Amino acid sequence: MTQRVGLGRWLLFWTIALGGAALDLATKSMIFARVGEPPAPSASIIRGILEFQTSLNPGALWGFGRTLPYSSQIFAGLSIVAGIAICYWLFVRGAAASLALTIALGLIMAGALGNCHDRLVYGHVRDFVHFHVDSIGFDCAIFNFADNMLVLGAVILVLFALRPEAPAVSDPTAVAPDQASSALTPESVESIRPA
Repeated sequence: MTQRVGLGRWLLFWTIALGGAALDLATKSMIFARVGEPPAPSASIIRGILEFQTSLNPGALWGFGRTLPYSSQIFAGLSIVAGIAICYWLFVRGAAASLALTIALGLIMAGALGNCHDRLVYGHVRDFVHFHVDSIGFDCAIFNFADNMLVLGAVILVLFALRPEAPAVSDPTAVAPDQASSALTPESVESIRPA
């Protein structure tokens, strides 16, 4: 199904994608300039819970695939393919008619652009947000805002996929399936035949 997509959806998608990528790259540059390259000491934001700790990640989200040879190039290539597929699905196939899909895929594109930039320019992704709760022994992988946008976009996609189907609009002239056999009788056909 191909559906025409209005200019507003193009603008919304690219504002989210490019604005999100710009935010991600700006925060990475700012934190790495202030905290320093790893293994610089971390900067505590909320003691025992949140800190800025710089990290270089050659893998994907949460370090997945970091031990693969050429992992940065592989994930950069996958990001480019995903970006092309997202644009095709939204703007050629018409999925951008859905506001939820436009927002979700804009967030995913923002995250993909931010991390793809790092992979192509630096050979790894710059991460810096370290969330942990020492009192209960919880320790999350170090991440960045691109990762947050990727996860948020994926959550919106899942919620979109799980939404209940909208009830079909019924045609008042249609005959219910259980009434179809009694609806067409010889008498009813005779009554609508022109004289």
